[in-house]
Amino acid sequence: MKNGNFSATAFSGTPTVNDKDIRAGDLGYAIGGKVNVAMTGMTYQREKEENEDGTVDRDWVAALRVQQNFGIGDYYVEYGSKNKVAFDNDDANVGHAFYGNLNLYRGPFSVSWETSDYYRFTVIPAADGVTSLNRPPSLVRDFAWTLMNRAPHTLNANDERGNNLDLLYSGDSGWTLLASGARIIHHQNQHVDPEYFFNPDQVVYDLAYGSFEKDRLGDFRLLGGFAYQDSEGLRQTVMGELSWFMSATSSLTLQAEHQHVRLGGGPGYDLGAYDEDWFKLEYETAPRWAFAAILEINNKYEEQRGPDEKEGPFPAGQVTYTISRGGNLNLWFGKRQEGFLCSGGVCKREPAFQGVELFGVFRY
Repeated sequence: MKNGNFSATAFSGTPTVNDKDIRAGDLGYAIGGKVNVAMTGMTYQREKEENEDGTVDRDWVAALRVQQNFGIGDYYVEYGSKNKVAFDNDDANVGHAFYGNLNLYRGPFSVSWETSDYYRFTVIPAADGVTSLNRPPSLVRDFAWTLMNRAPHTLNANDERGNNLDLLYSGDSGWTLLASGARIIHHQNQHVDPEYFFNPDQVVYDLAYGSFEKDRLGDFRLLGGFAYQDSEGLRQTVMGELSWFMSATSSLTLQAEHQHVRLGGGPGYDLGAYDEDWFKLEYETAPRWAFAAILEINNKYEEQRGPDEKEGPFPAGQVTYTISRGGNLNLWFGKRQEGFLCSGGVCKREPAFQGVELFGVFRY
């Protein structure tokens, strides 16, 4: 329901996998038509069975959020609290969450800062059998570069806090420059080591990333970047992409990525380092077809490979047909090593595969 500056939403339901009675409501008001303030509340039955006295235990979650666009920038702030009713006297079972985002922009420059603090804030774990009902904003980006996503950070709403800063320049000359940095830590480290900010062993995820793009250099487009990641080892990655616009409807694109990885392995045990390279050559003809040849190689030895990972190289090909109303059909064939597919801080590990795949993406 919406009436002028006021809005309200209510819902009730039960997850198909996790049988819980959920009831929730959301109220919002635009102060002066500029500052949007809203509050969300949710309660759910912890167990399906009733207590001996006929009552039921219900947990609750509440969150307050504020957002505003003020001309040269905008901000969004949200704070949430979670309480397990059956453990009212035990602070260890009370959770909270905070997320803030500030964007400033002037001319070709823009700055974006994000901060988050999540502590015991997973709401109904495995609500769909796998993921929790809630998914707070993740400070870790999903990259278009393949090797950058090889060791992603999975969002932990129960024990995580961090910051992310992006600096962007996008000028009239067609150049776009981006510098980005992120650091994520666990709460428990604050109690274990007061100097956790300066101890690399206490960092969950670290990122320093820079990229550039030139939209047109004659008939060409150029992209490139460099990244340092501390995620399941120290990772240094350099990547580039060059596109040649052969005509108004056809293009040829070459992507190349190189990553140097130092795995470590703990005190007294070092798995050493390895290098991997990823190449893709793709021909596209608008508006329907794309043909790609892919090759990945590495110099890992057996102990450095995952449990399902095969020895390279990994050649592959892909044919893509774009559907008129959105989405595409894909024919993939070749050899692929195990790896992650990530979106919004949630990652799925794909096993090693050799053969032919037919899959589609549909938008409606």
